[in-house]
Amino acid sequence: MDEQQRAVDLRRMKRTATGLLVAVTAIFLIASLFQGLGWWVGFVRAFAEAAMIGALADWFAVTAIFRHPLGLPIPHTAIIPQRKDRIADSLGRFIERNFLDADKIIVRVRRQDVAGKLARWLRQPERSVQIADLAAESLSALLRVVNDEEVGGLIQRALSERVAAVPATPLVAKLLGVMVVEQRQRDVLLQLARVATQWVETNQGSIRKRIAGELPSWIPRMVQLDQKIYERLLDGARKMLIELSADPEHPLYGEFTQTLDHWIVNLQDDPEVRARGEDLKRDLLQHPLLRQVTSDLWQDLKLSLTTQSTAPDSSLRQSIALGLAHLGDVLETDPEWRLRVDSWAEDLARYVIQRYGRSAGDFVTQTVNTWSAEEVTRKIELQFGRDLQYIRINGTVVGGLAGLVIYTVSLFL
Repeated sequence: MDEQQRAVDLRRMKRTATGLLVAVTAIFLIASLFQGLGWWVGFVRAFAEAAMIGALADWFAVTAIFRHPLGLPIPHTAIIPQRKDRIADSLGRFIERNFLDADKIIVRVRRQDVAGKLARWLRQPERSVQIADLAAESLSALLRVVNDEEVGGLIQRALSERVAAVPATPLVAKLLGVMVVEQRQRDVLLQLARVATQWVETNQGSIRKRIAGELPSWIPRMVQLDQKIYERLLDGARKMLIELSADPEHPLYGEFTQTLDHWIVNLQDDPEVRARGEDLKRDLLQHPLLRQVTSDLWQDLKLSLTTQSTAPDSSLRQSIALGLAHLGDVLETDPEWRLRVDSWAEDLARYVIQRYGRSAGDFVTQTVNTWSAEEVTRKIELQFGRDLQYIRINGTVVGGLAGLVIYTVSLFL
């Protein structure tokens, strides 16, 4: 019911109660003027007199709650306007203690069968699709407002802290140990040979330039010794790659395995090697390249998520919807999961109440404090004033009956 309708009902009830007061007053006056008509007039007069007094007393009592009767500053009247701040504080504490009681709300949550209702709700395809759409749209909106530089920095710091906490050389030793245990050193050496050969083939210009810079100045440039040295280097790399590919028992494999074993021991036990590894790791983490890599990683991830979240039929939305539907099936059939979700709901309710219950009460108090005394009075009167007019009506009737009983008893006495 809106305030306008409440105001109409309040005025109607006020007119009814006041009209009843006027009626019994008129009856009292008429009965006082015509007392000689008969014995029964005394009963009417007694009823009307007591009813009039009861009506006036209750009118005074009801009016005194909201304002001064007849505008007279009578003590203990206009209770609500004079005690607005106290009412605001009491209302906030009342709501906090009676409506935001954690134990009572937890009992109510247990009766709701949260897991069962959630399961039935999620198993409806349109509901899971709605949630998936909402999640994707929320993700898209979030991606639009996030600061890319801050996110990139956050990823870098998280990665740096995680890597910094892990000793470098023991980790490398474990990786090498796994490679040795699984007999993968042959494949690794062969791959290294392929990479080295390919690098020599694709960097002919820079290699020849470096060789030429190292040659003595007295060697004539026309000899093209740098070309010959480069060709010998390339032939040696190709030959080594062919030999390693053709001979599984090539001596270089054994030497490489011995080298790996030596590295593993040094990486694990040599303090100097471990210190150099930590220094190298620290330099790597402080290198600007790491910031660029994390920034590029975030940009690629953001682009992918944005594309997936904005497309109506994207795989992201479909995956979310399928996952929610599957969750509904699990909750419907698995008692353990139902118990777990109910427990989560209880914990969440308890946390919210304990964390924000006092804030909710304070919010009510602060809101009421921002209202003027007249506004508080008007709101409370619109809410309860109509029912309070029944006190006036009941006071008129009960007062009249009480007066009639007293008059009758006085006749017998």
